[in-house]
Amino acid sequence: MKAAQHTRYHKENITVTITEIEKPKISSEQVLVRVKAAGVNPLDNMISRGEVKLIVPYSLPQIAGNEFVGVVEEVGNQVKNFKLGERVFARLPLDSIGAFAEYIAVDSKALAKVPEYLSDVEAAAIPLTALTIMQALELMKAEEGKTIFISGGTGGVGGMAIPIAKAKGLTVITNGDVANKERVMALGVDRFIDL
Repeated sequence: MKAAQHTRYHKENITVTITEIEKPKISSEQVLVRVKAAGVNPLDNMISRGEVKLIVPYSLPQIAGNEFVGVVEEVGNQVKNFKLGERVFARLPLDSIGAFAEYIAVDSKALAKVPEYLSDVEAAAIPLTALTIMQALELMKAEEGKTIFISGGTGGVGGMAIPIAKAKGLTVITNGDVANKERVMALGVDRFIDL
């Protein structure tokens, strides 16, 4: 199968090498997924530049990519919550990334079923940002009925944070590029600060 690998860290020249590698084999708790789309994030660039190697010391070469959407091709004999042909997506655990490949073996606990209303491209862009937002709200101990200020709500992270915060019952105040004010207001913002 084809995969895009980091073969070296480089601060100024982010590159991956397309190579042929063996299709992964799954364990009893894993799912083999045929990747249909993968998200590309600033984190992928940071990994390519070696900026996270103190946190996660990847062995090179290493398949790049942190989030994806795909179709279940095979399930381990301990996996009960997924079946062949289902569309799934994930933000891969930091120690086992590898979404930039034709196939990936993923622990079933890291996967979720993709809602029907999302295209493959839309779904591939959600897991990393959404999980980051959910973790931030959890750390903040965000509670229904409280108010949150989301700085730069008109950006990519804000566009994900606003509907998640609203779904958790928070009052949302934001700011950002006035040209995108109506778009974020449609996401449910309670107050837009226009300085």
